[in-house]
Amino acid sequence: MKKTLLILTAALALAGSAFAKAVKRGGNADLTPYLNDNDCRAICKDIVDQVIKNPRVAKFEEKNGRAPIVTIGKIKDQTGEFFDTQIIANSLKTAVLNSGVLEFMANYDVRDDMRDEVIGQQDHSAEDKAKELDEEDAADYMLTGSVKLMVQNNGKKQERTYIVNIELADLQTHRTVAMFEPSEATKDYLKKTASVKSK
Repeated sequence: MKKTLLILTAALALAGSAFAKAVKRGGNADLTPYLNDNDCRAICKDIVDQVIKNPRVAKFEEKNGRAPIVTIGKIKDQTGEFFDTQIIANSLKTAVLNSGVLEFMANYDVRDDMRDEVIGQQDHSAEDKAKELDEEDAADYMLTGSVKLMVQNNGKKQERTYIVNIELADLQTHRTVAMFEPSEATKDYLKKTASVKSK
C-alpha cells in the first residue's frame, strides 16, 4: 500500500512540473511561465500612459476645467487558469494615482464603508466636524477589461501569450470612450516560453 502511495505521489509531482521553468521572459530576469505582478505593473503603467494621452480625455479637462475622475470596474479572467485579476485592478489604480493627471475614485466596497462612517459621524461627531451626507464626488470614467491566454505548443516548448484589453467608458453616457492594449514596448511582458518535460 505504501509503495502504491509513493508511486502516485511521484506521478502527481511529475504532472505538476510540466512547465519546468520559463526559458524566456520579457522585461526582466524573473523567470516564470505565468503573468505576475511585475508584468502587470509595467503593462498597466503603459496603458494608463495611453489613457492620459487620449484626445477624448484631454478634451474632458478642457471642457470641465479639471482632471477626469476614474474608477475601476470588473477585470474579467478569461485565461482558464484562475488568474487573480485583482492584480491588474490594483496595478491600474496605482498607475492612475502615480500619473498625477487623473483622479481616482475609491472602489465601491470602500465607498460603502466610508458612507457608514459618515452616517455614524452625524450622531457622534461635533456638528462642525462631521462630514456631510450626499456630498460625494462621482467618477466620470470607468476602466474595465479582460485577460485572455493563447497557448501554442511547439515540440518541447510551450508559448503562452497573455492578451490584456482595457476599456474606458463614460459613466454618464455609457459610451465606450477608448480601447487600450499593451504597446510594443511592453508586449514582451505578455509572452512566456516554458519547457515541457517529456512524458
